[in-house]
Amino acid sequence: MDNQCLVVLSKFSVAARKVIGAVNPAKLLRDRTYSADVFQKVDAMGDEELILLSLDLQNMLGLLDISTIKDLASAEKKYMFGARS
Repeated sequence: MDNQCLVVLSKFSVAARKVIGAVNPAKLLRDRTYSADVFQKVDAMGDEELILLSLDLQNMLGLLDISTIKDLASAEKKYMFGARS
């Protein structure tokens, strides 16, 4: 694990504490079910900055599936209704 990953992990842990409660960084790295549960809670809360940190951390840890990213990108392009600026 490099320094950048540690920085993102610590930022995520501090930011997540404010939204979903205490997060155990060591357990987040070792236990896939715990990390999946934490990332799911973060996604459910809808805090944009925390979700971006979550995605960065998942990518660094190798937990993010490329097909998931492509599905999200295609879903974003399909959305046609909403506020226009």
